[in-house]
Amino acid sequence: MKLETNRLLLQTLDLNLIEAAAKRDTRAIEAMGYKTNGEWPGPDFFEALPYFRELLIKNNGTKGFDSWIIVEKETKEIMGGIGFLGDPDPDGMIEIGFATNESQRRKGYCFEASHKLLNWASSQEEVKCITARCKFDNINSKNVLIKLGFQVDHRDTELIYWKYPR
Repeated sequence: MKLETNRLLLQTLDLNLIEAAAKRDTRAIEAMGYKTNGEWPGPDFFEALPYFRELLIKNNGTKGFDSWIIVEKETKEIMGGIGFLGDPDPDGMIEIGFATNESQRRKGYCFEASHKLLNWASSQEEVKCITARCKFDNINSKNVLIKLGFQVDHRDTELIYWKYPR
């Protein structure tokens, strides 16, 4: 699946890209038509690759409620990752997460990609609620979530939990 903004392409991951990312094989990633400066996948996303691989296998491909890459249109460079932690639960709830490469932060890419993906998810009939979470000290993520219109739902000792009003 692909979505497009003014500057970005959002592309769901497939098994080949997951395997290349898991091996940090920049040649294989570039052979698929993307550029990478080696920052992608970041540590958190790298840890989640086995989960997303299993989700793709379980669903026999993507439904869009899994992982996407953020690609700069002009250069085809992977700027970061975005996506959901799986299909909507029985109540229609999904959780969004995002991260941009350190060298690409504070350029509006996360907001632009998140805004597009939120619009897509909100148009899916089975989605009733979109949530997010971030650490207290993650000022950049907090600012993106606030700008997107998320509202704080609750907090625990480590995280802030957010809800997207529909």
